[in-house]
Amino acid sequence: MKHYCTLTRVVPLTLLRRERMLPTRGKILVGMDDRVDAVDIIGRYERPGRLIRLDAGAALRLGHRDVADFLKKRVGESVQRGEVIALKPRLGKLFPRVLQAPVSGRLVAMSDSQILLESDVEETEVRAHLSGRIVSVMPERGAVIETAAALVQGVWGFGEMSHGVLRAVVDSPEDVLSEDKVDVSCLGAIVIGGADATAEGLVQVSKMQARGLILGGLSATLLDHVATLPFPVVVMEGFGRCPMNPFAFEILKSHIGHEAAVDPGYADPWRPRRPEVIIPVPVASAAVDSAPDVLLTEGCKVRVVRGERREVAGVVMSLPEHPTRYDVGVLLPSVEIQADSGDRVMVPVSNVEIVG
Repeated sequence: MKHYCTLTRVVPLTLLRRERMLPTRGKILVGMDDRVDAVDIIGRYERPGRLIRLDAGAALRLGHRDVADFLKKRVGESVQRGEVIALKPRLGKLFPRVLQAPVSGRLVAMSDSQILLESDVEETEVRAHLSGRIVSVMPERGAVIETAAALVQGVWGFGEMSHGVLRAVVDSPEDVLSEDKVDVSCLGAIVIGGADATAEGLVQVSKMQARGLILGGLSATLLDHVATLPFPVVVMEGFGRCPMNPFAFEILKSHIGHEAAVDPGYADPWRPRRPEVIIPVPVASAAVDSAPDVLLTEGCKVRVVRGERREVAGVVMSLPEHPTRYDVGVLLPSVEIQADSGDRVMVPVSNVEIVG
């Protein structure tokens, strides 16, 4: 009987292609066959201005008085950041009450004591974040980068794509990233953590101005904290305390000091993309990355992703022809795994994921 499983890509070397797209139409600055580094700019686009509501009544303490009597700028006029929009003199006091523009922009509307300010259009850059070769250009939209790299996929991510040098703060996948493990070596780096992190550890990583964080697991109680971090976070295994699978951990550890890209992915039901870490490798050639066969066979690398043996990783030794009976009384198709610990375990096929 043939068994098929879900797949997580964890490969030490492959030739892959990744799109770098502008969120809206813009100007592409690269051409076919150009070589790009991680810091190179792929293109630029104009980000529409934001609408900001200013409460002039509260700022000037106007009460029921009309704000129009105190305006220094009128609707339709441009203002610079810090420029006075409205001013209310105070009798007998040296300093009047003022309302200043928080950003440069244009006054677009006024109602009662409320003023609506539209910020200026911002020109925004999209960087490559990967070193490689441009193999396709989509005018006004983006480009495709081809690179030989190590690839490690995760299960959850947050933030925007970034790049930096890999630094490990744990010696084992079971360790927890705590405050005392983070030092100045993490400054501006992509930090490799362990099975979980503490809130204090996340704060310390942020103080080091890290460019990314890779964890095996993440406590659900830290999700709100992660949402405030200025760098991307990729979780490899799941929520809770989850040691990183040894295949991924070894690949990451073997590239300490190398530049890597962290892509937390995004939620798109039409084009699903896994969070991933890409580590460009300077080699002359590599096999093209393609969707490998997800057929479960003897000798393939697997990990257990659910059930009582979750977190076990190893190699498939055999696929019994007949279903195995488990303690709960059910008969299920199973796979025998030689675990990294040396033990042989029997696990339902439905609980297994191929790593490769």
